[in-house]
Amino acid sequence: MSSALAHGTPAPGSFGGQEAVPERRHAVFISDFLHLGRPFHELSALLLDPVGPWLGAAKRSAAQQRFTLTAGQPRQYDSVVIVPMHWEPIAFERRVPALDADIELSSLGADHCRLSLSGRYRVPLAQLEANIERLAMHRAAESAMRRFLSEIAQSLVAP
Repeated sequence: MSSALAHGTPAPGSFGGQEAVPERRHAVFISDFLHLGRPFHELSALLLDPVGPWLGAAKRSAAQQRFTLTAGQPRQYDSVVIVPMHWEPIAFERRVPALDADIELSSLGADHCRLSLSGRYRVPLAQLEANIERLAMHRAAESAMRRFLSEIAQSLVAP
């Protein structure tokens, strides 16, 4: 599991026709992966299915963590499938950031695949000021991402 912090730029805003103080946000990158002992051609067909059981499992996992999940159109390139996703918090929107990420399935030879999830979330500057809170948020995001990725993996490899 790896992550890195990148500096963002101020986002202009307005409120009631008056200029608002720009809310500065910084992008935090996050990723995780799992190796699966199944052939790429089997799992890629499941991931490309727009009504496949993996998507139901993904949406249930997101709902349990108090997020709504939107999946984009899957894309396949040779031995890689990419599904764009967007998580939006159901509650505490000002304290819990949204996440934009890609689920990627890639071949690791005849009988193995790598399922990875890489994305970013934006943290308001006020939360960047509190290092302990920022660290706690990142740890929670990593834990949620690992849980989410594990549930997708289970739905793909389940008989």
